[in-house]
Amino acid sequence: MINKFAGFIASTCLAFSFHSFAFDNSQAESNESNVKGKALYQQCAACHGQNGEGNEALNTPALAGQFDWYLSRQISNFAKDIRGAHEKDVFGMQMLAMAKQLDPKKDVPHLSAYIQSLPVVKTQFTESGNMANGSRYYQGKCGACHGGTAQGNKSLNAPKLTGLSKAYLQRQMSNFSTGIRGTKTEDKLGRQMAMMAKTTSGQELNDIIFYILSQDNHAPSNSSASK
Repeated sequence: MINKFAGFIASTCLAFSFHSFAFDNSQAESNESNVKGKALYQQCAACHGQNGEGNEALNTPALAGQFDWYLSRQISNFAKDIRGAHEKDVFGMQMLAMAKQLDPKKDVPHLSAYIQSLPVVKTQFTESGNMANGSRYYQGKCGACHGGTAQGNKSLNAPKLTGLSKAYLQRQMSNFSTGIRGTKTEDKLGRQMAMMAKTTSGQELNDIIFYILSQDNHAPSNSSASK
């Protein structure tokens, strides 16, 4: 009986030690990836901000908190001239050289994971818009893929839209609808967005963007949200 009990204790301790070692090893790998990602991000910070908050003066979008798989796909698209190669995509073209410097296997996973780990920087906005219309139009045209609160949906390869600025959202919708983005044969997901972008414009699009801006990653600061 004593021998059985001692054997049970020994096996339990061995199992605990194994799991503890596995956890410690996983934690060490995560920390190492974060260090590498942070170092790589320094070349991005000059434009996108030290905390990934973006810089409207430089027309660079916020990156903090965006899904790593989406970031990795966009870096790959830039590196392969799938995105940013159009002569009218002035700001997208600035990303081409940067993306091509990154090793898709050694650099991009660490960089994307680091950016995803950054807390979203909440900003106030003073835009006007019709929340009721914005919600209705958004749910009817965008919500099925990007989620009811613009939180994104990995299963549909749809990125988060919250946290992005009005100027960036407007520019990308314009790029999609005018053939500047989402026209390459290999960009299946981009072509889907180009098709959807052509279904909205004017005040309807403004209200959709207003709705997106009102979601979790932003803090409304004027009464027009209820108009």
